[in-house]
Amino acid sequence: MDFAFGPEDERFRTEARDWLAEHFTGPFTALEQEPGGHPGEARGDMTARRAWERELGTGGWIGLGWDRTDGAYGNRAATLTQQVVWAEEYARAGAPGRLGHIGENLLAPTLLAHGDLAQRARFLPPIARAEELWCQGYSEPDAGSDLAGLRTRAVRDPGEGTYRITGQKIWTSLAHEADWCFVLARTEEGSQRHHGLSFLLVPMDQPGRIEVRPIRQLTGTAEFNEVFFDGAVARAEHLVGGAGHGWRVAMSLLAVERGVSTLVQQIGFAQELSRVVRLALETGAAEEPVLRDRLIRQWAELKAMRWNALRTLGAAQSPTPNPNPARTSAPNPAPNDARDPAPRKGAAHDLPPGSANSQAPGPQAPGPRDPGPQDPGAPSVAKLLWGGWHQRLGELAVQVRGAAAALGPARWTAGRPYELDAFQRLFLFSRADTIYGGSDEIQRTIIAERVLHLPKESRR
Repeated sequence: MDFAFGPEDERFRTEARDWLAEHFTGPFTALEQEPGGHPGEARGDMTARRAWERELGTGGWIGLGWDRTDGAYGNRAATLTQQVVWAEEYARAGAPGRLGHIGENLLAPTLLAHGDLAQRARFLPPIARAEELWCQGYSEPDAGSDLAGLRTRAVRDPGEGTYRITGQKIWTSLAHEADWCFVLARTEEGSQRHHGLSFLLVPMDQPGRIEVRPIRQLTGTAEFNEVFFDGAVARAEHLVGGAGHGWRVAMSLLAVERGVSTLVQQIGFAQELSRVVRLALETGAAEEPVLRDRLIRQWAELKAMRWNALRTLGAAQSPTPNPNPARTSAPNPAPNDARDPAPRKGAAHDLPPGSANSQAPGPQAPGPRDPGPQDPGAPSVAKLLWGGWHQRLGELAVQVRGAAAALGPARWTAGRPYELDAFQRLFLFSRADTIYGGSDEIQRTIIAERVLHLPKESRR
């Protein structure tokens, strides 16, 4: 794949840089930015963060690269390289982590792939204008890495034509701020595992029917939540992909979350690594041979992750016929695959994002008319690579500080008893990187069974 930036890309870069210089000013610059963090880690003034999202929406910078076959939805067109240009400029400007990641980078591509025209027309413009924030209702206390074991149920009311949802979700990023939640629920009585699941769009403003309880984390913050549904209502026209086809829709979304979005995530990782290297030089820690070797390894591994992400992007954008169809694995696993990756708890976790899991807008997944990456193990490989890498970076961040890493950035007060600096938050939060989004053990099982075709482990 030719990933060079051409003249049009550089003109797009100038446009993006000028817009950020003009609009990322005043109170917005006070919003805390930690590029390699998790979208669920958003801190600070939530009113100001929502205002910044609306500023991006007004400028047409949300939803770059969305499929435009059936409409523009209020965003601007952008090629894949231009999406990366935007992400680079956003990170360079030090702009804050995104609140709208889950709606923009997870739900929107899923609606473009599986939603009908009415659903796209209803939900994509508010996402592009940052008028509605989303959260992800996948994981449950007994259905995390084994997502197919979920128990949340949705019963169709034949009279009203609505679904009544009852159950519990957990590790739901920013549920306390979200306006909507996409929920994977069991809609067929007596169904098991991957069968009988449906993908529903549920409004969160249902007092007495939806309760959100924050979960306090090691970092002292509480972006993740438990969500309890007690007869919550979802309209029949907000069922995506058809009744009983939720597993296919859910796995398509996870491929988006764990696949190509990692390229933009790495831009934030590179900034974090640069800060750690600068600190190592300032403290003299870089003079220690073993530590210097670890820093160099982190840099080399990040480069390898970038090339792997580019390879995945190339496969997604230019799919080629599989010479051996009998060996092809579909993006959604076969029904007898009992263990499946959970979503990022919160974008990471519902995230990356990104993450999946990225905080800056970036490349979207293949559109609805593109079958996506041909390598069924690509998302799992990407998750294994970035999870371990980021965790090791957190360890390095405190190691280069030495004994000073045990001290907080401010004196203890009764009003602020648990203050951490950026490196301490990185270290503590990254302890979960190899667990959320499908644990490392689960990702290795996926690769073993679906790529290497090794015998399946017993599910008893």
